[in-house]
Amino acid sequence: MENINLKVSPGPYIRKGFGINKIMIDFIIALIPAIFAGIYFYKMDAVIIVLATVLTSIVAEGLWNKFVKKTTFLTDLSPIVLGLILALIMPTYVPLWIPIIGSIFATIVVKQFFGGLGQNFMNPAAATKAFLIASWAGVMAKPATDATSSASGAVEVVVPLIDKIIGQASGSIGETSILALCIGGVYLSLRGRISLRGPIAFILSAMVMHNIFDKDLLLSGAFFVAAIFMTTDYGTTPMTKVGQYIFGIIAGVCASVIAVKGFNPEGPYYAIIIMNLCAPLIDYLTTKKYKVKKEA
Repeated sequence: MENINLKVSPGPYIRKGFGINKIMIDFIIALIPAIFAGIYFYKMDAVIIVLATVLTSIVAEGLWNKFVKKTTFLTDLSPIVLGLILALIMPTYVPLWIPIIGSIFATIVVKQFFGGLGQNFMNPAAATKAFLIASWAGVMAKPATDATSSASGAVEVVVPLIDKIIGQASGSIGETSILALCIGGVYLSLRGRISLRGPIAFILSAMVMHNIFDKDLLLSGAFFVAAIFMTTDYGTTPMTKVGQYIFGIIAGVCASVIAVKGFNPEGPYYAIIIMNLCAPLIDYLTTKKYKVKKEA
């Protein structure tokens, strides 16, 4: 009998010709519109944070690879993608050490401690956002410039619809332009890198909840960052088609509830973390079971 050595690895599994680096290059291309939009509105502040998150992610992964005695300094391009996504969720008013610590935490603690790419049970960017807010809430909160601006903060500013879609300087770097985020999502879908089942379910369910809460149906950029780049994460979301719909719907509802009723604009990221913990259960419940007859 011929002995065959099979290499067993955790899912998801990639079809032949869809190498990791090719996929990561497409994700980098998809992130470029949102990054450029953030740089357009926040200028050099955004550039510095993008460079900090990307370079720190690369160095952190390289040092980890050296520590575990891997042959190459940079195994794949995933640290660059992680660094870019981290930059998207960072505000520009934070000190430089915040994105640096965030990149180290995302790369080492959330990603590498659990086996590396595809084996982490939680989205690194969403987990990092929650970690930074929990650890340095005062630093992550937007400071008030003066007493007058603080008092006027209660007045709701009416922003034209076109500005909300194309872009405006509000929120984190990647949350400025909904259009730029959607362009990246469409590109990834056309390239076959992601399915839009999760993102569409996420956005629609969040819009329904916003309507129930009598809020603006046009969601903030944080919802689109979470929908496009977090509900499609290969390792932390369901692999079944039905499971992706379920994941997106429940995550969208949770995101809206946390954002509106919890008065927390970072609700989408917390919702992603909550649903990451439920992803294995969703996969189990939505995977077709086959009965096998036992022979005597």
